[in-house]
Amino acid sequence: MSTTSTVLDEKVGSAAPDPSAPRPARPRRRRGRPNFRGAVFAVGLVLFLEVLTATVITSLYVPRPSEVAVALWSEIQRGDILSGVGATMGAYARGLGIAIVAGVLLGAALGASRTAWEFFRVVIEFLRPLPSVALIPFSILLLGVGTTTTVAMVVYASLWPILFNTYYGVKGVNQVSIDAARTFGLNRWQIFRRVQIPSAATSIVTGIRISSAIALILVITVEILTRNGGLGYYIVRMQVAIRTEDMYAGILVVGVLGYTIALIVAALERRMVFWSAARTEGN
Repeated sequence: MSTTSTVLDEKVGSAAPDPSAPRPARPRRRRGRPNFRGAVFAVGLVLFLEVLTATVITSLYVPRPSEVAVALWSEIQRGDILSGVGATMGAYARGLGIAIVAGVLLGAALGASRTAWEFFRVVIEFLRPLPSVALIPFSILLLGVGTTTTVAMVVYASLWPILFNTYYGVKGVNQVSIDAARTFGLNRWQIFRRVQIPSAATSIVTGIRISSAIALILVITVEILTRNGGLGYYIVRMQVAIRTEDMYAGILVVGVLGYTIALIVAALERRMVFWSAARTEGN
């Protein structure tokens, strides 16, 4: 009897969980999977607006979402709004591309060299607070009304987040990593290329993500003010013609473009700065 009870006690003891044992890791949530909750909320919001504009807010200037959708499909078939998208995204891509190259190169150089930072600091701190919109009239006088003005304003507005995120990312690299690289015989250029830039990659991508939204805002703003084509000009033209459904359709397209750009930048971040994404998932 005592032998049987001892065996049962051993089995029970082995089956009981050990409180000191580490808990099994939870399955990691896949990054980038569809946001079903957000989609359900968006659909519910559209349905709410549909009912609200059909029963409570009955105004010529506030069309129902279904009317906006019909107007959007009609404009897509005619191709007018698509030509505006092409002009807007062309200026957007050029301006943001120039800002990324210039911001990363200049920010990395300033972060790696204290002498360069002290040399350019006064000019940078003077130009950075100037509102981009306030410089549009000056840019029109200097460059004329055209795509060049739009690209120039996008570059100016998008440059600063990329430049300063790159600067602080390079400047904030752990000194221990730099000393270890020197111990292994790396020269200054090799340390900059193989240690400082990879360490600052997360900060650089953050600056690009911020600037990608700012660039779209500036493109639409300049197009509204200069009326030189693009989605901004399309929105103003529909507003002047009191074609409110078409105007809201243009605004909707701008929102869709902004959301799409955000998804693309997030996907590129996960692919290019994969070590940061893995560390975030692990936490």
